[in-house]
Amino acid sequence: RTKHFFRFLWVWVRSYKPKKLVQLCIDETASYFGVDPNSVFLFGAARMGLYSLFMVDKSAGKDEVIVAGYTCVVVTNAIKYAGLTAVYIDVEEENLNINPDLLRDAINDNTQAIIFTHNYGITCEYIEDFKRDFPGIMIIEDAAHTFGSVDKHGRKAGTLGDASFFSLEYSKPLTSGTGGIILVNDEDLRKRLAEYYDKLPYFPWMANFRILLSLKIHLFSSSRCNAFLKKWMTGGLYITGLLYKSPPAELQGEMPKNYPVKLSPYFAYLVYLQIREIEASNQLKNSLCEKYAQTLEDIPGIRQYYSNRYNFVRYPVLFESSVPMKKINAIKAEMKRSGVVAGEWFNDVVHPKGSLRYCYIDGSCPVGESVSERMINLPVTVHRQLNDRDFVRIREIFKTHLGQK
Repeated sequence: RTKHFFRFLWVWVRSYKPKKLVQLCIDETASYFGVDPNSVFLFGAARMGLYSLFMVDKSAGKDEVIVAGYTCVVVTNAIKYAGLTAVYIDVEEENLNINPDLLRDAINDNTQAIIFTHNYGITCEYIEDFKRDFPGIMIIEDAAHTFGSVDKHGRKAGTLGDASFFSLEYSKPLTSGTGGIILVNDEDLRKRLAEYYDKLPYFPWMANFRILLSLKIHLFSSSRCNAFLKKWMTGGLYITGLLYKSPPAELQGEMPKNYPVKLSPYFAYLVYLQIREIEASNQLKNSLCEKYAQTLEDIPGIRQYYSNRYNFVRYPVLFESSVPMKKINAIKAEMKRSGVVAGEWFNDVVHPKGSLRYCYIDGSCPVGESVSERMINLPVTVHRQLNDRDFVRIREIFKTHLGQK
């Protein structure tokens, strides 16, 4: 929010003690999740934290990491950078998370870690079973899409595995432009990561400056009246070399500079301000998602995943396989013209499409491949609230192309 950004600038100008700013964020995070502050680590990106977990794990002779066949390239790249092998397991269309039966069949003596996703904020409900049955395997939760989803027992996503990671990238529930929070619930793993983490540097000042400018543009252009300026402002930063984003080479598997690093103390303070208001923010987002669910509840040919237990990063809508791609594309085009842009997370088993599919064998995850072609997701943000007219228009678009039950 704008008020957070100005408080952040005030702290930057006043040059508050960096360690104090970091500790504020750590303590607030620990309080929210009900964990020991020593289990919280702040990285320059969530992917860097994931990579670091691999680097400190002591599973001698094991080199396979199991991941859902419906994920992001930065996750599989972290596996690649650590010199490990990615093993993809298909997802279930019912919940968009890894298929537990296929997963059990794939675990072997070479399995070092399993990454359980909470895709879109939909909680994976069987993490504890695998942690119990396979104590020698590192269980990692990919909570990049959520900050507050709870499972059917009321436990927050990110608190069940040996470790978990949360993304602070521009489009995530909390943002510092880039960054990541790592929670480590296993005491031995926590000690090893702490030794590794203490030796890491921060981003250089120029990188932090680019992140700050890029974050400001995302914030300024998030409102309805300023959205049209985003293209021009982003273009200006790109031309001057000041835009901060994942470089194209990274999407093709090349390890970028400054990987891994710690999160800047000043950006940690910005995250701290947001965590203090996360409950109110999540309530607003849940109200929005509930309205989406009601708006589309009698539209045939789609699957929704709404639950008030989930803190969605975006609201997923999956078209049934019987719906032609021509209709799906027409709906997306009309949505864009109406001012509500439908996203395409994930548009490939390794998102975004065209990225390096590290170790992936075509056709090995047919559900993930199919879902990635039939998925759209609707914006969930506190910066730009939809009005009743927007919801009426969304319903009209879906009804025109798919009818009504």
